[in-house]
Amino acid sequence: MKKYTTIALTLGATLALGACKDSAVVNPEDAPTVEAISGALTRGSLQSLATGVLAQDRSAIVGTFTHYVLSAIFARDVYRIDASEPRYVNETLGGNPDPGSFAGGGGWAGFYTATRAATNLLIALPSAPATEVTAAEKAATSGFIKTIRALDYYRIAELRDTVGFAIQTDDPNEVTPILCKTPGLTAIANMLDDALADLNTAGAATKVPFALPSGFTAFGRDYSLVSNIIKFNRALKGKVNLYRGLDRTNPQPALFATAITDLTTALGGAAPGAVPSSQFSVGPYYNFVVGGSENTANNRADDKIGLNPLVKDSILAGDTRASKIVTRTTGTLSSGTGGISTSITASFATATLGNQQMPVGILRDEEVVLLRAQAYIEAGNFASATADLNSVHTAYGLAPYAVFANKESARSAVLYDKRYSLLFEGPQRLVDLRAYGRLNNTYLRKETASDPFNAAFPIPRAEIDARNGDITCHAS
Repeated sequence: MKKYTTIALTLGATLALGACKDSAVVNPEDAPTVEAISGALTRGSLQSLATGVLAQDRSAIVGTFTHYVLSAIFARDVYRIDASEPRYVNETLGGNPDPGSFAGGGGWAGFYTATRAATNLLIALPSAPATEVTAAEKAATSGFIKTIRALDYYRIAELRDTVGFAIQTDDPNEVTPILCKTPGLTAIANMLDDALADLNTAGAATKVPFALPSGFTAFGRDYSLVSNIIKFNRALKGKVNLYRGLDRTNPQPALFATAITDLTTALGGAAPGAVPSSQFSVGPYYNFVVGGSENTANNRADDKIGLNPLVKDSILAGDTRASKIVTRTTGTLSSGTGGISTSITASFATATLGNQQMPVGILRDEEVVLLRAQAYIEAGNFASATADLNSVHTAYGLAPYAVFANKESARSAVLYDKRYSLLFEGPQRLVDLRAYGRLNNTYLRKETASDPFNAAFPIPRAEIDARNGDITCHAS
């Protein structure tokens, strides 16, 4: 394998100082590199490294506009209109993103920094003496950190799709090939199973030997406990397997049954339709605090953001999720190119301090229920799919669906409920429109005359240059 220094894949070799500051009154801990910690790993240094892994993941999703904002623009839910920056329209709905611009190059380096931070911690973990970290705690730590690392790789896969992405090795200087979507998702699934093996070794009652940011403990489930980490791990594995099954380049329908099993484990064994709406908000979250040493804000809170008018036009009468859609208080947004304009926005997108600090779920149980409905649809179990989907649909004031007669009608229903339940919470709708072959002019209107229906972000220019232009994805 050729060796040369890449920009993105070696950024993670040095973990930037950061912290998971979730409270305005709690000082964040520094997150040093492994190299900055001399000698064997102690409980205190493990805390700092674990804090850094989660800080870097959170920073990656808000450090650029790609994860939340640009993916939602591609998915036709959001506009960002800025008179001084036309690329929010020209490189999304009016043309293709430039690999050298923020529109094309985001959502890459930050996630690789996070995966490298996780890898560095895992390399250092065996050095911790048993007097500092027990064998069970080491296994719990390994399983948790491997799960977070897999999450970061999946975030890259969501944004790049068939463009592909690379999986790092322990050697920060080794340039690994760009993997195509199928082997890339398979690698992520294997990572999650590897993490599960560690968690099972640790034991369900074991806790990780470090404090987690409050978003991992304050929303109905304590993810410092291995039994709950397993739920998160299986939720993510079920999600990955659903989209492996729906992979239009290499569909694997046998994985839908596996996804159902994983997602059911994540929901505590609940039967179809049996998850109460009171549980929908349960899951791990990231909190955001403006000010202090980290000064991190939720970048969805932005007065230059508005909702695509079709978001309001498409919602059913009586759907209480309509409360997420509000009139812009600062007037209509209009683009100088493309004829795009909107007078509405998301209630959480106005630039208030409260919105800047609003927590965002990483993988809430409501999404897990909807993912399981999708897996049941693809497995042809329409009764179970309808039961799960109705548990969400009726929770927002709507009449229940009759049992679906076919996949297309069921897919349309789940697309509707996922759109409004997860509105502007991440790339979920973009992923679904691609998976179902609906990101095109057959199902959606052109937003501009030159709308290319962008489905994925390119490999960033710095990575292309570092690889001497060779970014062809590999099947293994």
